[in-house]
Amino acid sequence: MKVSILGRGNAGCITAMYLAYMNPEIELELLYDSNINPVPTGQGTTLLFPNLLFHLFNYKIDDPEFKCTMKHGIMYEDWGKLNEKIFHDFALTTHSIHFHPADFQDYVCKKLKDKIKMKETNEHVLNYDLIDSDFIIDCRGKPGVLDDTYEMLKNPLNTALLANLPVKPDDVKWTRTIAHPNGWCFYIPLPNTTSLGYLYNSNITSEEEATEDFRERLGVDEVKKFPFQQYVSKQPILNDRVMLNGNRLFFLEPLEATAMDTYYKCAVTFADYMNKVITKQEATHTVNRHVKQIENFILWHYLNGSKYDTLFWSHATNMAENNLRGDFKAVVNSVKNMSFKELNDRLKTNIDICYGLSNSYNLRVWYDGVNKKGDNTYVCGN
Repeated sequence: MKVSILGRGNAGCITAMYLAYMNPEIELELLYDSNINPVPTGQGTTLLFPNLLFHLFNYKIDDPEFKCTMKHGIMYEDWGKLNEKIFHDFALTTHSIHFHPADFQDYVCKKLKDKIKMKETNEHVLNYDLIDSDFIIDCRGKPGVLDDTYEMLKNPLNTALLANLPVKPDDVKWTRTIAHPNGWCFYIPLPNTTSLGYLYNSNITSEEEATEDFRERLGVDEVKKFPFQQYVSKQPILNDRVMLNGNRLFFLEPLEATAMDTYYKCAVTFADYMNKVITKQEATHTVNRHVKQIENFILWHYLNGSKYDTLFWSHATNMAENNLRGDFKAVVNSVKNMSFKELNDRLKTNIDICYGLSNSYNLRVWYDGVNKKGDNTYVCGN
């Protein structure tokens, strides 16, 4: 079997490393356009990602070939009405990582150079019919036009402003997620810079207002604007031969850092499809259900608002109230009264409720954080 992966961004690299190591009998090639630059912002991940790197590459946090910073969780600041801070830690004293996409992509391609063929090309001239492979996985980023084969996802944001600041000595070892009157900011400490983003809704807040608030709030100078849409393809497999991953398949805002693990989930699903373990219909259902569950999990974070009573937060809260799905509400109701011993026991034994990427501990952290008063900073179980 021969498989061509289009694009060497985060999704292309994750797909390539999974297939190269978990399906070594496959002949792989990676076709990419070197003129396309990596996303210029820091990335956070969940627990699955560093475990995957360790399993495939024996990666350790101090590996000089791929410099990262440690991530012990997410600190939500000024979300909800009860606590100034809510710390969404990783259970069982585990950690994930922060990294820059360019560093990750270079690291993976270096590790895979003897396992797959890599070929530079112009992405604009790539034609599925001219690619001599049994299967193609297209990871080339957002399509030029979101036609009726795509479904728009529910979320109150549509624009990000991005900036960088110098590294702080002994900076925090978590992602900061800071509510503001027009949305929220992310703060990601990296080895060589601090990556910042200001997310808002351009239908409510002007670019000038957002830029001024971003600069005053976090002290940034140069700012880049990135408008975005949130979507998922209704057809992740085209004509039985072509599969979509990465932003060619979907895009969701970065709250909870779900992108990297979703790329991996899709790569696993597509491998099962190519190996005839599951049908096209089953693969389509798995991928779309996963993305829609993450959509719901992210939207849930807006349900209790923030300390700001503004037009944006009223809009966000109403959207969450009107669009949370019944199956998600049922999962939350099933975990909200569990003891923390039971939560941890379930994690240790892999007997757990999972909704998208969220286990019962993840769900309980947020539920308690916005419903129970802590001592300045709410930490689950305290």
